[in-house]
Amino acid sequence: MVAQVSQMGMSVVDVVMAGRYGAEDLAGVGLGTGLYWPIMLLLTGTLLAVTPTIAQLYGAGRVAETGAVARQAIWLGAFLGVVVFFVLRNVEPLYRLLEVDPRAIPISVEFLRAQSYGIFGLLGYLVLRNLCEGMGMTVPTMVIVLSALVLKVPLTYVLVFGMGDFEGLGGVGCGWATAATMWFQLLGALVAVRVTRIVKSGFFNGIEWPDWVAIGRLVRLGLPMGGVIFIEVSFFSAVTLLIGRLGVEAVAAHQIAMNVASIGFMIPLALSLATTIRVGAVVGAQNFRVARRTMLVAIVISLLVGLGIAIVLFIGRTPIVSLYSDDATVLGVAATLLLMCAFFQLFDASQVTAIGTLRGFKDANVPMVLVLLAYWIVGMPLGIALAFGIGTFEGLGVIGFWWGLIAGLALAALLLLARVAWVSKNIQLVSARNSQPASRLRMEETEPSDQIVGS
Repeated sequence: MVAQVSQMGMSVVDVVMAGRYGAEDLAGVGLGTGLYWPIMLLLTGTLLAVTPTIAQLYGAGRVAETGAVARQAIWLGAFLGVVVFFVLRNVEPLYRLLEVDPRAIPISVEFLRAQSYGIFGLLGYLVLRNLCEGMGMTVPTMVIVLSALVLKVPLTYVLVFGMGDFEGLGGVGCGWATAATMWFQLLGALVAVRVTRIVKSGFFNGIEWPDWVAIGRLVRLGLPMGGVIFIEVSFFSAVTLLIGRLGVEAVAAHQIAMNVASIGFMIPLALSLATTIRVGAVVGAQNFRVARRTMLVAIVISLLVGLGIAIVLFIGRTPIVSLYSDDATVLGVAATLLLMCAFFQLFDASQVTAIGTLRGFKDANVPMVLVLLAYWIVGMPLGIALAFGIGTFEGLGVIGFWWGLIAGLALAALLLLARVAWVSKNIQLVSARNSQPASRLRMEETEPSDQIVGS
């Protein structure tokens, strides 16, 4: 949880400092972030295949095989990183096509180009983070991300507002600061793997050429996992881009509300990641009783957390949004959106924990179809109709899009919880179908599993 909130804190730094610099810079950073994260989370989700794969090997006592999996994932991350690097540097035509406010386009384009220089550092860090977390070790991630946040704050301030003879870059400075912290996180992850018990994975034992069989297994598992994340985040990002047609003030207010919502979302997201690790390990050890109990406990905790976050947002919405901007118009709309945000917290918390539970079983194809139905078949058309109007209905503007968000999240939560209930009743069947095969790179030496697989 500390790691996830700290990671989100970096985005908060960008939004707060860009907002203080000006509404146009805040809108530019918001549009850039809205395009950047769907792409990156598709790749991040693909690399998430490492976590349940490592967790199941770890739970089965096959620790010596985990380093080879991570090395092949590094190759996969490098291939994906090349694609993203060029995409992020050529986004201006898309903004023109969507007719977003032209004042925000130059800032957003340069913001994304700056961030592109950190892509390879981020993807390398994510592979090593998933290796550590798959083996039940989450403290290194917390230390690395907290340290990166400490670096990010002063670096962003200097690059946005300037210092001495340096005048500052405005919102674009947020992109350069983010790129620098991405490489810092990779360095921290390399140190963590080297000096902790994760060194037993054998990650540093050698360098192989790409093993297309091993990479293929990761892609077959990771693409639907990344697809689940991409479908959800692209839904939110598409809303942000469409709101761009409503003007800078609407985008700025939406960005503030989404940023606050994302901070709260980090806690159930952390529970989701922990559930993936725990479920993956106990499934690898064939301890299905503990797997069922883990599923139930995780969902109950996430609902309680969602309720707590909703109460905080409802009570503190006005002082919270005032931290982001001095623009009265922006603040008024943002406070209304934050009230709606409080309304969907239970849905958001339960759906992400359900996804984490299913990921621990390597169950990814059905969840991908379910979230596609909820967000893009139901939520998006409803949001567009309510925002821009249909027939004689004139539309509600940005608030209409948020009703579409709520509908999509609610349906996703219901469908995914139903899938969790089905998996719980058919747990041995699902486990057998998605079990981890013996690796061709398997080493002779293995290590017994840790207490994580016990009851």
